[in-house]
Amino acid sequence: MTKKISALIAALIFTVSAMSGCSDSKKKGDSTSSASSQSEASSGSEAASDSEAPASPVSEPSLTIDGKKVDTENLVMLTVDGRDVNFDEFRYYYFTALSQMSQNYGTTMDTLAQTENGFESLLERTVTNIKQDYVSYRLCSDNGIELNDEDKAKNEELYNNFRSNAASDEEYETVLAESYMTDDIFRKRIELASIYVKVEENLLTNGGAYATSKEDFKNIVQDPAQYACVRSILIPYSCKAEITDSETAAAYDGYSLQGKMSAKNAVYDALSEDDKKAVREQSQALANEVLEKAKNGEDFEQLITEYGWDPGMESSPEGYYITPKTSFVQEYLDAVFAMNEGDISPLVENSTYGWFIIKRMPIDMDYVEENIDNMIVEYDTPKIEQLYMDTMEKMEITYSDSYKKLKIDSIT
Repeated sequence: MTKKISALIAALIFTVSAMSGCSDSKKKGDSTSSASSQSEASSGSEAASDSEAPASPVSEPSLTIDGKKVDTENLVMLTVDGRDVNFDEFRYYYFTALSQMSQNYGTTMDTLAQTENGFESLLERTVTNIKQDYVSYRLCSDNGIELNDEDKAKNEELYNNFRSNAASDEEYETVLAESYMTDDIFRKRIELASIYVKVEENLLTNGGAYATSKEDFKNIVQDPAQYACVRSILIPYSCKAEITDSETAAAYDGYSLQGKMSAKNAVYDALSEDDKKAVREQSQALANEVLEKAKNGEDFEQLITEYGWDPGMESSPEGYYITPKTSFVQEYLDAVFAMNEGDISPLVENSTYGWFIIKRMPIDMDYVEENIDNMIVEYDTPKIEQLYMDTMEKMEITYSDSYKKLKIDSIT
């Protein structure tokens, strides 16, 4: 039972974090091109029960300032946009930020202590995470949005459902402590998730103040300067690397396209610089050969099937629908929006992926009609990200004396 409630709490933490601030957009060459936000905290679903929340030994909460333990009850560490952040909440964000840095960069307290401005970077990430969450409060305030009685009742039901998964109050408190949370913080995470959903429904999706209307979008998507549909053939630098490991070679034909690319990349990365250059030259020769076939009128879809290495061409057979601000590599975007419908690009090189051969396709309005809600969300994402950043810039922060005196060993 501990495992299940840990997973549910981890799912809630992830959901709120995923919905705050700016999302991470995938770059061209991944298996999907769209960046999406998630707002599914209300489920408390069985899907979460198969995963585990990261558990590690957690020290008793404490704060040491100027060599002395400080009473943290009712202690405000900072005030963000008029909202006080007490020690318990700050501690939660502090260790969450450390966990993020550990996952992304292998950071530990020891490495922070040995890195110039390392501790300052931890505090900066902590405050940024708080601001990203509190953006939703500000957007609600600026736009007259409040949780109604029904929303609050759903939050209470969700809280009770989470809590009922614990075998005892002691187990519940233990699991919260492993996530650097208290009961009050857990309730606040639930509230934040519902507030984000409220903001999304009222401001960020179709009909919202910051959302593009369907009628406007239909005009935008047909403007070749603002929207394009493309199919492309990716020829990676590594595609001519020879797999010599007998076990990998035997299994290779059964790999997915992504798996095959990973195997090729592993071989390529291990080569000397001279050998890498030789492989790149062979791959470029193939890219030129495929380009010539495309220019001579050979079926582009067949060329994708025979030579292409982009898994996205398999998962998006309708093509990529992109704008000049879509999170693709810049060389790709520049080539696409310099082309007319039906054109085939020259080789487009990117130093990470290799060479692209791109064909600009007609916009399929039937496809647009079927997928318009998701397409508007994707189209509006850069604008929404800018809204969040602009709102964060307006949020004033006041730091307490305790915050100003923090050292790397102050918080446990």
